[in-house]
Amino acid sequence: MDAVKPRIVIIGAGATGRGQIGQLAHSAGWHVTYIERREDLVDCLAAARRFTVRLATSDVQEIEVTGFEVHHTDNVEAGAEAIAQADIVVTAVLPTNLESAVPTLASGLARRASKQVEKPLNVIACENMERSSSTLREYLRGGAPALDWAYIDTHVGFPDSMVARAVPVPKDDALVLLAEATQEWSVDANAVREPMPRLEGMTLTANQDAALERKLYIKNTGHFAIAILGFVRGHRLMDEATRDSEVFRWVDAATRESAAAVVGRHGFDAAETERYRASFLEAMRSPLLPDDVLRVIREPLRKLTREERLVGPAMLACAQGQEPRALAHLVAVTLVTPAPGDAQSAKLQARLASEGLDRVLATVCGIPHGHPLAKLVAEAYRKESPRARAFDAVQERGNA
Repeated sequence: MDAVKPRIVIIGAGATGRGQIGQLAHSAGWHVTYIERREDLVDCLAAARRFTVRLATSDVQEIEVTGFEVHHTDNVEAGAEAIAQADIVVTAVLPTNLESAVPTLASGLARRASKQVEKPLNVIACENMERSSSTLREYLRGGAPALDWAYIDTHVGFPDSMVARAVPVPKDDALVLLAEATQEWSVDANAVREPMPRLEGMTLTANQDAALERKLYIKNTGHFAIAILGFVRGHRLMDEATRDSEVFRWVDAATRESAAAVVGRHGFDAAETERYRASFLEAMRSPLLPDDVLRVIREPLRKLTREERLVGPAMLACAQGQEPRALAHLVAVTLVTPAPGDAQSAKLQARLASEGLDRVLATVCGIPHGHPLAKLVAEAYRKESPRARAFDAVQERGNA
C-alpha cells in the first residue's frame, strides 16, 4: 500500500473502467483500486494482477497496467476502506447501472464520515450521460438518506463529467483491451471539492455543459448513426459500416448538422469544431478498433430522449432556424429498426404499434406535436416504413 501516491477507486472494472480511467490513472502514477460485481472478472484480475491496454494508433501501443487492487462488491469492508482513503471515486458501470453503485458508495462515505476524514473527496460518474455525477448524488440521497449529509455536503464533491474513448468489450481475453488512442475526460471545475490532486488526462472545464454537448452531439451522434445505418445495410463491424459510402453520406450530413448547432449555441470555433468532427470520423474507419454494431444500437428508448444524441442536436438546430433532415432521417431509421435481443427496442416497437408515431415522438423523444422536427421525422418515417415491414430479410443479411 503506497501512502504517497494519490488514490483512485473505480467502481466498475469493465471496458471504460480499465481501458480509459484505469489506464490514465496508472500512467499518471496513481494507486488504483477496482470494485467490481462480476465474480469471474474479479477472480481473473486478482489472479493475473495485470491487464494490457492496446492503444490503436498507426500501429498498436501496449500499456501494461499493474499494481492495482480489486475487490468484489460483496467485500463491503474492503470497498468501504478503499473509499475512505481515496482522493477520487469514479463509477464506470453504464448509465442503466448507475443506481447500483449506491450501496458501495454509501458504505465508503459512511466509513469516511465516521472517521471524520478531512481530506476532500470527489465522486465522478464517468458514464455516457448528461448530469452523470449529479444524478448519482440524487440516487445516493434517495437510497442512503441516513448518511451524514452535513459531512458529505462539506467534504464531498460530485462534479459532472464527460468521457470519450472507444473501448470495445474484450471477447477473447478479458485481460487485453483494445482502445482508441485519443481520449477525452472533462470534469466540471465549478463543482470540484478542492484541493483535489490533478490527474493527467482529466481536463477541468469551466463550461462542462458545452464540453459535454460537443462530445454528445458530434461523437455520440456519429457513433450511433454509423451503427444503426450499418446494421440496416448488413454490416457487423463499425469500421466496415463507416467505410460504406451510403452510410458515410448520412453520417457526414448528420454530424455536420449537429456541429453547426453546437457552434451556434456555444460559440465554439467553427474550424476547430470541424477538425474535431473530421478526426472522429476518420478514426472510426480504422480496422484496428473493431466494434460490433449490435452493441451500439441497443437501448433506443434512452438514446431517443430529448437531450440525447439524435433528438437533442436536431431540436437545437430547429431552434436556430435550421432543417436537420439528416438527423430526422436517423430518428426515423431508429424507430423502424428493431435491435435484436434488446428489451428497450422491443418496448419501443410495442409502443409504436399501440400508441402511434405522434405520441411516441411526444412521450419518448420529447418532440411536441406540430413541432418542425416532428414533421421532418414523420416525413422520413413514411419513407422508411416499407423497409420496416420487410425488415426480416435485412436482419438475416446483417447476421450472416
